[in-house]
Amino acid sequence: MRPEFAAINFEDHNKAAGNLARLEEQLPPTLLAPLASLLAPSPDPDGALNLLERYAESTPPEVLGELARHPAALSYLIAIFGYSAYLAETLLAEPQLPLQFARDRNFTKLKSKEDLMQDFARFSTTNPDPWLAALLARFKRRNYLRIVLKDVLGLSTLGETTLELSTLADVILTDAYLYCDREMEKRYGQPQYRDAQGRIARAGFSIVSLGKLGGNELNYNSDIDLLFLYSHDGETAGGSERESISTNKEYFVRLAHAITRTITQATSQGEVFRVDLRLRPEGEMGDLAISLNSAREYYEHRARDWELQMLIKARHSAGEARLTRDFLRGVEEYVYRSPGDFVAVESILLSRERISKKLRESRGHAIDVKRHRGGIRDIEFLVQCLQRLHGLHDHWVRSGGTLFALRKLNDKSWLSNRDFAALTSAYEFLRKVEHRIQMDAGQQTHRLPTDPHALDRLGRRTGMEPGPDERPGEALLRQVRHSFGVVDEIYQRVIHPAAVAAAEPGVAFELRPAPIFLPDSGRQSLASLLGFLDVQAPETARLVREAGLPESARRNTIRLLSALAGAPERFAPAHVKPSSLRRALEVAGVSTYLTELLVHHPEDMEFLESMDGPPVDGAAPGQLEMSLHATSMPEAYPWASGSEMDLREKMATLRRQYRARLLELATADLAHGGPAFRMLRRWTSNAARCIASAEAIALTSWMHEETSTGGEDVPFIILGMGRLGLGEFDLASDADLVFVAGSEAKREDLEHWTRLAEKTIEVLASYTRDGTLFPVDTRLRPRGQEGELVVTLDELLHYIRTDAKAWELLTYLKAHPLAGNLQLAGSAAEQLPEAIYDRFSTYQGIESEIRQMRRRLERAVTVPSTNTKSAPGGYYDVEFTVSYLRLRRGVAAPAGANMAEQIAALRSAEAITAEDAAVLTEGAGFLRSVDHILRLVTGRAPAGLPENTVDADTAHDLARRWGLLAEGQTLAGRLSETQQRLRTVYSKLVDRD
Repeated sequence: MRPEFAAINFEDHNKAAGNLARLEEQLPPTLLAPLASLLAPSPDPDGALNLLERYAESTPPEVLGELARHPAALSYLIAIFGYSAYLAETLLAEPQLPLQFARDRNFTKLKSKEDLMQDFARFSTTNPDPWLAALLARFKRRNYLRIVLKDVLGLSTLGETTLELSTLADVILTDAYLYCDREMEKRYGQPQYRDAQGRIARAGFSIVSLGKLGGNELNYNSDIDLLFLYSHDGETAGGSERESISTNKEYFVRLAHAITRTITQATSQGEVFRVDLRLRPEGEMGDLAISLNSAREYYEHRARDWELQMLIKARHSAGEARLTRDFLRGVEEYVYRSPGDFVAVESILLSRERISKKLRESRGHAIDVKRHRGGIRDIEFLVQCLQRLHGLHDHWVRSGGTLFALRKLNDKSWLSNRDFAALTSAYEFLRKVEHRIQMDAGQQTHRLPTDPHALDRLGRRTGMEPGPDERPGEALLRQVRHSFGVVDEIYQRVIHPAAVAAAEPGVAFELRPAPIFLPDSGRQSLASLLGFLDVQAPETARLVREAGLPESARRNTIRLLSALAGAPERFAPAHVKPSSLRRALEVAGVSTYLTELLVHHPEDMEFLESMDGPPVDGAAPGQLEMSLHATSMPEAYPWASGSEMDLREKMATLRRQYRARLLELATADLAHGGPAFRMLRRWTSNAARCIASAEAIALTSWMHEETSTGGEDVPFIILGMGRLGLGEFDLASDADLVFVAGSEAKREDLEHWTRLAEKTIEVLASYTRDGTLFPVDTRLRPRGQEGELVVTLDELLHYIRTDAKAWELLTYLKAHPLAGNLQLAGSAAEQLPEAIYDRFSTYQGIESEIRQMRRRLERAVTVPSTNTKSAPGGYYDVEFTVSYLRLRRGVAAPAGANMAEQIAALRSAEAITAEDAAVLTEGAGFLRSVDHILRLVTGRAPAGLPENTVDADTAHDLARRWGLLAEGQTLAGRLSETQQRLRTVYSKLVDRD
């Protein structure tokens, strides 16, 4: 055996040596070294090597030769051979598939339904087969290979894997429906009815998915639970056969039979899917297809509770989407109609007992990760229980997918952070184990193998890291049992709190489960909450009473305290540090947004304790202020480029750092106010440092794969645009970014920089357990969404000088380098203004175009007159005036200069009078202050002054506290006066026609 293979942990070294000897005669020599490196981490190197030999024996030499030119294809082969003997048969039958995957640039893409519909259209054209079932089975098997490869290679998450499996099933159902419906219509004609106006119309048909498919959580070997609906009774128009007119019901029942038969027929590739229709109304005794009215009537009057429960996961899969939507809206109130008396919970428990009985009656002693106590099914039951309890009044928690539902329940504090993290972790792990079991043999099973060697292989396939003297299978069993225990503890505590409380005596400080206090219940609800705290935590109750909160703060106060009282771990920060709670109550009196932030992250209350005064500009611990020098950029956090944490840990840490600083800034601004541009400079610094850190995190991850370039010398920068480039970033702002590579970069190098840019966007904008940072918008790059994500500096400058539109010139005036190569940043900051002025000087009619553009913005969207941005006299008037004058007079300003600093630059260049400069500066500061207040209060970009009385009063009080209003002056009145003054200056300097 060659030396590079000797260290591989083969179970049968003699057999492996024989396989390798034969492979050396068949494979190109250049593949042997990478083969060793691929087999070493394989969970089943013996099986992979044996299957590879079979593949080499049956594959034409020219295909084997191509493997040397596409090494990724070999990695795909070893991955499938090491994880799935079932799917390996497809590669043995179609040996060119790995090469096709290796050449496919969209291989790693998460494919939408539209993508897969197009793929099937191409597939059916290039692989014609008159037997639709066989064609669909081959298409499914080929896509399963792609999805499994992405799964085992770590290129997709559990959610992405199950979503793509579910989307593939939707596509197959859609194609089967379209084909069968065409054939049925030829024989019987269109199914028809008369609408409300007496006109003849075609009756609709839809396929509603339930269970795993309905929740977009399909396994590799799941049954699909379906319900067939049609819209109206009537009769068909008649077709090609004699006596072909039938009732619509007969037509759609036949159609349902045809679709079911198509996807359940046995083919050489196996059946497409196993279909379970027993969840339809009346079960096996019911009609295969049911009308919309009959379905509504059944679920309103006759459906059993478990039948209503299963509708939580119902969604549209194929056919007429509007029909499914009407059905789901019609039955929704019945699904969530018993949320407060635990009847729904008890019925769920009865169903659970039936499942447990089924488990006990099963043969053998193998552990079932789905049905075992604390297993997958318990998590799903628990989630559905909480959804039914809270879904009537809280529509947010209604969701079909288990992981998504867990997140929503946690968002609204129906599930504590600890329980959410534990359930999510257990669910993802147990589903991963289930997937690895099913992908091996292609069978619907959820049981761990009892054979020790098979269990070890499963442990390796699941990524177990055994301890000293521990086999992978033993590590797997340990982790599975731990997950069962964690889940069962939460299940019993949430579903049977009384039993748990009786079994476990109280400790020194322990909150009993708090009742639900609805904010809409007003004084009575607050009094009840304080009564609860009088018993549980009297010091806290006294602190709340002494706070003297205004009436307008009641709702937020109830929301915050109810969430804290819901679990001991949530209440601990408030109990241990009363000063933090006092500050949190002050925040709750002003900002609904910050209240929600504290509800979701009570541990962040500690950041409020130190905010006794306004933050020093740029001097938060570890927080660097942005400079106005073009070659100075914010520093990334030191840990961002270190190796102590993996990518996920770094993303979580970055989100916590951003959230902590955001909370500090927001709390300080609410308490102290100050000049708008100074406050926004601090918010911009926070965002900019996170962007620099995200680039460092992405670069560190990227450098593990790309070794041809150095670290800090990578000719790559990120330009901040819009509010970010102006230094006026705010709460609920998008981050407008443009990615630029050095002009020396070759065309093929841009692929590398593009991956770095994509990774940076992922670090910033992807949604994780710790939330997200802020949305990233890259549409301001040359040619928008049609342009390349990364452009070279020369390409950017050329585009500005020759093709940029008027609005793009105004946009690029705000460009400010935020991260990347310092030298390239300096070059960009120096050359961008020159290119902009060059373009302006040769752009015929640009002044008129700028004026027309401002008018179009006013007319394009109807906004309230109190809109601080686009209404006449809004911030757009300031921006257009200042940018227009800068272009017209060639006035430079440092990169990152805010609007007040740009106005000062115009005044220094005598491009504007002192009086007009004063109006613009004061007006811009006031508009930004009002906008900032509204964002702090509501947590979103405002359309205008609030119509909600509480928010309007809060905003008015803050404006007065910040010194924005004179005695007796209203916020709306001051805003109107400012807008009029700004519009006058804009009309005089820009819109002179």
